[in-house]
Amino acid sequence: MINLITNELIKQLSRPRMWISLGVIVFINTIASLFVYMLFDGIQFSFWEYMRISSNLLIVLQVFCLIIAGDIVSSEFSSGTIKLLLIRPVNRVRVLLSKYLTVIVIATLLTTVHFVFSSILGILWFYDSFFDFSVNVFIVAGAYVLRFLELVVICSFAFTLSVLTRSSSFAIGSTIFLTFSAGTFLLVMNERGMEWGKYLLFANTDLQQYFFGTPPFEGMTFLFSIGVIVVYLIGFGGLAGWFFGRRDVDV
Repeated sequence: MINLITNELIKQLSRPRMWISLGVIVFINTIASLFVYMLFDGIQFSFWEYMRISSNLLIVLQVFCLIIAGDIVSSEFSSGTIKLLLIRPVNRVRVLLSKYLTVIVIATLLTTVHFVFSSILGILWFYDSFFDFSVNVFIVAGAYVLRFLELVVICSFAFTLSVLTRSSSFAIGSTIFLTFSAGTFLLVMNERGMEWGKYLLFANTDLQQYFFGTPPFEGMTFLFSIGVIVVYLIGFGGLAGWFFGRRDVDV
Protein backbone atom coordinates (compact mmCIF):
# COMPACT_ATOMS: atom_id res chain seq x y z
CA MET A 1 0.00 0.00 0.00
CA ILE A 2 2.84 2.40 0.85
CA ASN A 3 4.41 1.81 -2.56
CA LEU A 4 1.10 2.47 -4.31
CA ILE A 5 0.59 5.72 -2.40
CA THR A 6 4.18 6.78 -3.07
CA ASN A 7 3.75 6.20 -6.79
CA GLU A 8 0.53 8.19 -6.80
CA LEU A 9 2.18 11.05 -4.90
CA ILE A 10 5.05 11.15 -7.37
CA LYS A 11 2.57 11.37 -10.25
CA GLN A 12 0.64 14.18 -8.60
CA LEU A 13 3.75 16.13 -7.59
CA SER A 14 5.00 15.99 -11.17
CA ARG A 15 1.94 17.92 -12.35
CA PRO A 16 1.99 21.74 -12.47
CA ARG A 17 -1.29 22.05 -10.54
CA MET A 18 0.40 20.97 -7.30
CA TRP A 19 2.95 23.77 -7.54
CA ILE A 20 0.26 26.19 -8.66
CA SER A 21 -1.69 25.25 -5.54
CA LEU A 22 1.30 26.01 -3.33
CA GLY A 23 1.86 29.29 -5.14
CA VAL A 24 -1.76 30.29 -4.64
CA ILE A 25 -1.50 29.45 -0.92
CA VAL A 26 1.47 31.79 -0.58
CA PHE A 27 -0.19 34.55 -2.62
CA ILE A 28 -3.63 34.38 -0.96
CA ASN A 29 -2.14 34.25 2.53
CA THR A 30 0.16 37.19 1.83
CA ILE A 31 -2.64 39.38 0.48
CA ALA A 32 -5.06 38.32 3.24
CA SER A 33 -2.56 38.98 6.03
CA LEU A 34 -1.74 42.42 4.63
CA PHE A 35 -5.45 43.24 4.36
CA VAL A 36 -6.14 42.11 7.94
CA TYR A 37 -3.15 44.08 9.24
CA MET A 38 -4.30 47.27 7.50
CA LEU A 39 -7.91 46.73 8.56
CA PHE A 40 -7.08 46.25 12.24
CA ASP A 41 -4.08 48.58 12.44
CA GLY A 42 -4.31 50.48 15.69
CA ILE A 43 -7.03 48.19 17.00
CA GLN A 44 -6.46 45.49 19.58
CA PHE A 45 -6.08 42.37 17.48
CA SER A 46 -4.07 39.26 18.26
CA PHE A 47 -2.09 36.65 16.43
CA TRP A 48 -4.58 33.99 17.49
CA GLU A 49 -7.54 35.95 16.17
CA TYR A 50 -5.72 36.23 12.85
CA MET A 51 -5.10 32.48 12.80
CA ARG A 52 -8.79 31.77 13.35
CA ILE A 53 -9.66 34.03 10.44
CA SER A 54 -7.02 32.38 8.26
CA SER A 55 -8.71 29.00 8.76
CA ASN A 56 -11.50 30.25 6.48
CA LEU A 57 -9.02 30.43 3.61
CA LEU A 58 -9.03 26.64 3.56
CA ILE A 59 -12.08 26.95 1.33
CA VAL A 60 -9.61 27.90 -1.41
CA LEU A 61 -7.73 24.66 -0.81
CA GLN A 62 -11.00 22.79 -1.16
CA VAL A 63 -11.11 23.73 -4.81
CA PHE A 64 -7.60 22.46 -5.53
CA CYS A 65 -8.06 19.29 -3.51
CA LEU A 66 -11.43 18.40 -5.04
CA ILE A 67 -9.92 18.92 -8.51
CA ILE A 68 -7.31 16.31 -7.65
CA ALA A 69 -9.93 14.03 -6.08
CA GLY A 70 -12.22 14.36 -9.10
CA ASP A 71 -9.43 13.63 -11.55
CA ILE A 72 -7.21 11.04 -9.90
CA VAL A 73 -9.33 8.06 -10.99
CA SER A 74 -11.17 9.27 -14.09
CA SER A 75 -7.94 10.50 -15.70
CA GLU A 76 -6.64 6.93 -15.63
CA PHE A 77 -9.64 5.83 -17.67
CA SER A 78 -9.50 8.71 -20.14
CA SER A 79 -5.78 8.19 -20.78
CA GLY A 80 -6.05 4.40 -20.90
CA THR A 81 -3.40 3.95 -18.18
CA ILE A 82 -5.93 2.19 -15.96
CA LYS A 83 -5.14 -1.05 -17.82
CA LEU A 84 -1.46 -0.79 -16.91
CA LEU A 85 -2.40 -0.07 -13.32
CA LEU A 86 -4.71 -3.05 -12.95
CA ILE A 87 -2.43 -5.67 -14.53
CA ARG A 88 -0.36 -5.53 -11.37
CA PRO A 89 -0.95 -8.32 -8.86
CA VAL A 90 -2.83 -5.94 -6.59
CA ASN A 91 -6.49 -6.08 -5.63
CA ARG A 92 -8.61 -3.41 -7.31
CA VAL A 93 -9.92 -2.15 -4.00
CA ARG A 94 -6.35 -1.62 -2.79
CA VAL A 95 -5.60 0.38 -5.94
CA LEU A 96 -8.68 2.53 -5.35
CA LEU A 97 -7.90 2.95 -1.66
CA SER A 98 -4.34 4.03 -2.46
CA LYS A 99 -5.70 6.77 -4.72
CA TYR A 100 -8.13 7.96 -2.07
CA LEU A 101 -5.43 7.99 0.61
CA THR A 102 -3.21 9.94 -1.77
CA VAL A 103 -5.90 12.62 -1.94
CA ILE A 104 -6.03 12.73 1.87
CA VAL A 105 -2.23 12.97 2.10
CA ILE A 106 -2.19 15.85 -0.40
CA ALA A 107 -5.03 17.60 1.46
CA THR A 108 -3.07 17.21 4.71
CA LEU A 109 0.11 18.51 3.07
CA LEU A 110 -1.58 21.60 1.61
CA THR A 111 -3.40 22.31 4.88
CA THR A 112 -0.12 22.05 6.79
CA VAL A 113 1.63 24.41 4.37
CA HIS A 114 -1.25 26.85 4.72
CA PHE A 115 -1.14 26.69 8.53
CA VAL A 116 2.64 27.10 8.71
CA PHE A 117 2.73 30.01 6.25
CA SER A 118 -0.24 31.67 7.98
CA SER A 119 1.61 31.35 11.29
CA ILE A 120 4.72 32.96 9.82
CA LEU A 121 2.72 35.88 8.45
CA GLY A 122 0.73 36.15 11.68
CA ILE A 123 3.92 36.39 13.71
CA LEU A 124 5.28 38.97 11.27
CA TRP A 125 2.28 41.29 11.62
CA PHE A 126 1.08 40.50 15.15
CA TYR A 127 4.23 39.27 16.91
CA ASP A 128 3.45 41.26 20.09
CA SER A 129 0.46 39.02 20.82
CA PHE A 130 2.01 35.67 19.90
CA PHE A 131 2.19 34.69 23.57
CA ASP A 132 -1.16 36.25 24.40
CA PHE A 133 -3.53 33.38 25.00
CA SER A 134 -6.59 35.50 25.73
CA VAL A 135 -8.08 33.88 22.64
CA ASN A 136 -8.25 30.18 23.38
CA VAL A 137 -5.68 28.28 21.32
CA PHE A 138 -8.07 25.35 21.20
CA ILE A 139 -10.56 27.53 19.32
CA VAL A 140 -7.96 28.14 16.62
CA ALA A 141 -7.03 24.45 16.49
CA GLY A 142 -10.69 23.49 16.40
CA ALA A 143 -11.39 25.87 13.52
CA TYR A 144 -8.62 24.32 11.44
CA VAL A 145 -9.66 20.77 12.30
CA LEU A 146 -13.30 21.42 11.39
CA ARG A 147 -12.34 23.07 8.11
CA PHE A 148 -10.04 20.17 7.32
CA LEU A 149 -12.81 17.65 8.00
CA GLU A 150 -15.07 19.60 5.65
CA LEU A 151 -12.34 19.48 3.02
CA VAL A 152 -12.04 15.69 3.38
CA VAL A 153 -15.79 15.20 2.99
CA ILE A 154 -15.94 17.40 -0.11
CA CYS A 155 -13.00 15.54 -1.64
CA SER A 156 -14.65 12.20 -0.85
CA PHE A 157 -17.77 13.30 -2.72
CA ALA A 158 -15.74 14.39 -5.77
CA PHE A 159 -13.70 11.18 -5.63
CA THR A 160 -16.84 9.03 -5.62
CA LEU A 161 -18.35 10.90 -8.56
CA SER A 162 -15.08 10.45 -10.42
CA VAL A 163 -15.21 6.68 -9.90
CA LEU A 164 -18.88 6.38 -10.86
CA THR A 165 -18.83 8.58 -13.95
CA ARG A 166 -15.20 8.31 -15.12
CA SER A 167 -15.58 11.99 -15.99
CA SER A 168 -13.24 14.49 -14.37
CA SER A 169 -15.17 17.49 -15.63
CA PHE A 170 -18.49 16.20 -14.30
CA ALA A 171 -17.07 15.21 -10.91
CA ILE A 172 -15.20 18.49 -10.45
CA GLY A 173 -17.90 20.75 -11.88
CA SER A 174 -20.73 19.14 -9.93
CA THR A 175 -18.82 19.27 -6.66
CA ILE A 176 -17.82 22.91 -7.08
CA PHE A 177 -21.39 23.85 -8.00
CA LEU A 178 -22.92 22.04 -5.01
CA THR A 179 -20.27 23.33 -2.61
CA PHE A 180 -20.85 26.99 -3.40
CA SER A 181 -24.58 26.91 -4.15
CA ALA A 182 -25.76 24.56 -1.39
CA GLY A 183 -26.28 27.42 1.06
CA THR A 184 -28.83 29.07 -1.20
CA PHE A 185 -30.72 25.82 -1.83
CA LEU A 186 -30.78 24.98 1.87
CA LEU A 187 -32.10 28.44 2.72
CA VAL A 188 -34.96 28.00 0.23
CA MET A 189 -35.70 24.52 1.58
CA ASN A 190 -35.81 25.83 5.13
CA GLU A 191 -38.17 28.65 4.18
CA ARG A 192 -40.51 26.14 2.52
CA GLY A 193 -40.47 23.83 5.52
CA MET A 194 -38.60 21.00 3.76
CA GLU A 195 -37.09 19.66 6.98
CA TRP A 196 -35.74 16.55 5.27
CA GLY A 197 -33.06 18.84 3.85
CA LYS A 198 -31.12 18.44 7.09
CA TYR A 199 -30.22 14.91 6.00
CA LEU A 200 -28.47 16.16 2.86
CA LEU A 201 -24.70 15.99 2.90
CA PHE A 202 -24.05 19.66 2.20
CA ALA A 203 -26.30 20.73 5.05
CA ASN A 204 -23.83 19.09 7.43
CA THR A 205 -20.36 19.58 5.96
CA ASP A 206 -19.70 22.97 7.58
CA LEU A 207 -19.21 21.94 11.19
CA GLN A 208 -18.15 25.46 12.16
CA GLN A 209 -21.78 26.51 11.88
CA TYR A 210 -22.33 25.11 15.38
CA PHE A 211 -19.68 27.38 16.89
CA PHE A 212 -19.51 30.48 14.69
CA GLY A 213 -22.90 30.47 12.98
CA THR A 214 -26.32 28.84 12.80
CA PRO A 215 -27.24 25.48 11.23
CA PRO A 216 -29.68 25.68 8.29
CA PHE A 217 -32.44 23.66 9.99
CA GLU A 218 -33.78 23.58 13.53
CA GLY A 219 -32.97 20.53 15.58
CA MET A 220 -29.57 19.97 13.99
CA THR A 221 -26.71 19.34 16.40
CA PHE A 222 -22.98 18.82 16.07
CA LEU A 223 -23.28 15.08 16.76
CA PHE A 224 -26.18 14.83 14.29
CA SER A 225 -23.99 16.27 11.53
CA ILE A 226 -21.10 14.00 12.46
CA GLY A 227 -23.43 11.01 12.23
CA VAL A 228 -24.78 12.10 8.84
CA ILE A 229 -21.26 12.64 7.50
CA VAL A 230 -20.11 9.21 8.71
CA VAL A 231 -23.08 7.52 7.01
CA TYR A 232 -22.34 9.32 3.75
CA LEU A 233 -18.63 8.49 3.90
CA ILE A 234 -19.39 4.81 4.47
CA GLY A 235 -21.84 4.93 1.58
CA PHE A 236 -19.30 6.65 -0.67
CA GLY A 237 -16.63 4.10 0.17
CA GLY A 238 -18.89 1.11 -0.36
CA LEU A 239 -20.35 2.43 -3.61
CA ALA A 240 -17.00 3.46 -5.08
CA GLY A 241 -15.33 0.18 -4.08
CA TRP A 242 -18.15 -1.96 -5.48
CA PHE A 243 -18.37 -0.01 -8.73
CA PHE A 244 -14.61 0.14 -9.32
CA GLY A 245 -14.23 -3.55 -8.51
CA ARG A 246 -16.82 -4.61 -11.07
CA ARG A 247 -16.35 -2.06 -13.83
CA ASP A 248 -15.08 -3.10 -17.24
CA VAL A 249 -11.80 -1.29 -17.99
CA ASP A 250 -11.85 -1.81 -21.73
CA VAL A 251 -11.83 1.75 -23.01
